[in-house]
Amino acid sequence: MNIQLRVGFFFKVLVPILIWINVCATDPKLSETMTKMKTVKDRILNGYDKAVRPTREGSNTTEVRTGLIPKQILDVDEEKGIFVLDSYFWMVWEDPRLRWNQSTEYDGYLQLPADLLWIPDISVHNSHSLQANPTQQVMLLILPPGTVIWVPPILTKTSCPSLSQATYPNDVVTCIVKMGSWVHDGWEIDFTHVEHLHMDEFVNIHSRWELLVPATRMIRNVTYYEGYPEPYLSLDAIFPLKRRPPPEIEATRNPCILIMLLVLSIFWMPPDSSKKLMVACISFMALIILLVYVAWSTRYSLGVVFAVSFLQSTMYIAVATLLLQLLVISNLCNISGPVRPPPAVMQFLSGPFGKYALLRPFSSSDNIPIDQMQLKEDSPSAITSPTPKDDWMLFAAGLDRLFFVLMFVAMIAIHHL
Repeated sequence: MNIQLRVGFFFKVLVPILIWINVCATDPKLSETMTKMKTVKDRILNGYDKAVRPTREGSNTTEVRTGLIPKQILDVDEEKGIFVLDSYFWMVWEDPRLRWNQSTEYDGYLQLPADLLWIPDISVHNSHSLQANPTQQVMLLILPPGTVIWVPPILTKTSCPSLSQATYPNDVVTCIVKMGSWVHDGWEIDFTHVEHLHMDEFVNIHSRWELLVPATRMIRNVTYYEGYPEPYLSLDAIFPLKRRPPPEIEATRNPCILIMLLVLSIFWMPPDSSKKLMVACISFMALIILLVYVAWSTRYSLGVVFAVSFLQSTMYIAVATLLLQLLVISNLCNISGPVRPPPAVMQFLSGPFGKYALLRPFSSSDNIPIDQMQLKEDSPSAITSPTPKDDWMLFAAGLDRLFFVLMFVAMIAIHHL
């Protein structure tokens, strides 16, 4: 019973006393400020028509100062040619209907919803989506002279046709975000801008494309249409993009180069070596494994195309090397009979070129057992001149070196494409 009396005493006596103390302790200046803000807001919005465009006295033009503040590239769709950008778009204009006396009425500024006041009908002319107006309904800031500041976040999804014409891996493309009024001409709304974009808040973290920040800019275009004297304005934000090499594709470049070098080593083996075919087949199988890896690990289809083009070029070199060995070198090594290569060619292969190309004269004694070789060395009369087959072997080795140079040049060209 005593507990119930104490609780009742607390709610009936102490709580009203605490509320009264809190009301008395409230800052009277704060209450006065709220009253001034409400008075100014009620006065400037009384009879305000947001469908009427604000103009200065003696002028029919509304000057709107603008600036774009990019934040991040959200997506670059190369197949559809779409560029998605997240940014802020700040606009400043004067509205004489929103003025108040700063010294006598209210020494501060107001924040009002955008749906209560006139705002520029900014839109994206090259928008890829059905929503032409990208702005969000955020609060506006009004200063005593009637200056209105509006910085809405905008999400632009624009067409970028140059993306579909990009050439991997050194391609640089330019995407444009074209903005302007949807219905007003340049005599009614004059958009001015700063030349350079505000890039302080931009985060250049897109995985496949890098924005070339120093080259970004804003251009003011004036267009006249036949039969209409008034100008139509647009603001073009220029965004140059450079491709970042996809890591899964770059991971295949070094293995491809190593496979190419392995293929080229075939040209330094003896012309009649049976190991040439084995090395060529191993290299071709390694390229097939790399091709499967790229198709499995690459997340977008164009990346697969780029990687496959490099692997395909490597396969061409491997197949060309194999065909040269089967159709040319092997046939030369199997020539038998009295016919020899041209003497001028043999002299060239036996001269300085043969020395620097590591060519050595072939002899039929290379296939003689060691014990018989020793007997021939002990008998000077047993020394014989190279046979026609030996000359053809030397000729085949010379062609191997020539094919090596051609394939090496092709490999360098493919690597730098």
